[in-house]
Amino acid sequence: MAILHILKVSFVMEFLNGQYERDDVYFRETMQLLSEFNWIYKCRNTDILADGILHFIPADWIPILQLNCFENIQMAIKGEINPSWPLDLTKFVISCWRLSLRINLAQKEETLSKWKKVNPKKIHEVVNFSQLIGKKCAEKEIKHVVDIGAGLGYLDKELSDRCDLHVLGLERDAYRVLAASQRATADTPENVPTRCRAIFKELAVKSEDTLEDQIESVVANWFGELKVEHEPSPPLCMIGLHSCGDLSPIMMKLFMNIRHFHSLLLVSCCYHRMDWKKEPVDDNLFPLSNILKSKHCEPEGIQNLFRLAAQETPNHWMQQNTLNCKRQAQHTFYRSLVQLYANREGIQLLKQQRKPVKMQNTSAGFEEYVDQAIHGFGLPGQVADHRQKLLNIYHSNAHLLAALETLIVLQVLLQPVAEALILVDRVVYLRENGIDASLQQIFDDRISPRCFVREIKIIINFS
Repeated sequence: MAILHILKVSFVMEFLNGQYERDDVYFRETMQLLSEFNWIYKCRNTDILADGILHFIPADWIPILQLNCFENIQMAIKGEINPSWPLDLTKFVISCWRLSLRINLAQKEETLSKWKKVNPKKIHEVVNFSQLIGKKCAEKEIKHVVDIGAGLGYLDKELSDRCDLHVLGLERDAYRVLAASQRATADTPENVPTRCRAIFKELAVKSEDTLEDQIESVVANWFGELKVEHEPSPPLCMIGLHSCGDLSPIMMKLFMNIRHFHSLLLVSCCYHRMDWKKEPVDDNLFPLSNILKSKHCEPEGIQNLFRLAAQETPNHWMQQNTLNCKRQAQHTFYRSLVQLYANREGIQLLKQQRKPVKMQNTSAGFEEYVDQAIHGFGLPGQVADHRQKLLNIYHSNAHLLAALETLIVLQVLLQPVAEALILVDRVVYLRENGIDASLQQIFDDRISPRCFVREIKIIINFS
């Protein structure tokens, strides 16, 4: 059954806090903000001191956005301001809020545990996403779903058991395919028709075949196993829960190229794993839309912009108590001091273990941190010499800790702007190609920070 929509020439970005009737205006304002304040994100946090980032922070912002200024931070996250704040800080706070995706903080009902040893975040995601998929498939009379990156198959089993859908889960990890298959055949309610099952197959990457060819082949075989007699082939819905890095835009392109798919529901994550090269630019999967490409979207430190977008959302970050926030800031400060020392001494820091310094030990002070760092990074030479030099650097820079706390808050405020830019670019790209696409919040971002799903549908235009 064809899905009919009318594509407007221009559209109001209803999923943003600010009102933008033209996408080019939104992109221009976003790029201006990110360009003006690129010092907030353009380097790794370990290089904050080495790159002199803290000196960019306006001095009168620091006492307002300290970690113990809870009310000020909460106001800034909501896009609210205090009349006594400096004008440039007020402008920054309002711009961050306007250029962010709208978040609904309405409390969701608690979900009882459905599976053993599954964390509440996963349960929250599976329950809410499966309900949306079931609803959308019912509206479009779609009975077959393909999940790319199926993992352990919790979502797919929920779709087959609760939504009466045929589900094909594709996964590259052979162990996960086996585990998902075992789970799918066990504990199936008796009232679920045997014809509706979740089936899992390994998606082997072969150099001689494109991913598109492989998926079309696997789907054809799946239809054969189901003994589907339908000409043309029945419509499919493609889904992806936490499609990592470049997988999300790749799935979008697959959707556009494979005729069987009539709908795509996609939750992106791990933006920091997106690849970006200066040359050739056309191979990059950001930006995708022509309108953003025309803005010469090559901000300084773009890879770190991706990393910023992947950080926890402001609402998720605010759930921590002030003590934990201060400990994290202290850890970041200490680590950046070690990096500053390594740069000055020409030392390459090499981890001797996964965590050279354990987080809880930062509360003991910098001396304890130094002792762990010397061994954790395997610093060569005399331990006493390293220790004294590091302590000297600490005493020379200790006054900058307050500024670092403010930088962390500024990163929290700018995070949703970075994430919105990536997601809106993808929506505009799809609409430029005649595909109806929208963004919808489906998760509570205090539980699952990557909380937006892209609904993508085939569109037929009548002139």
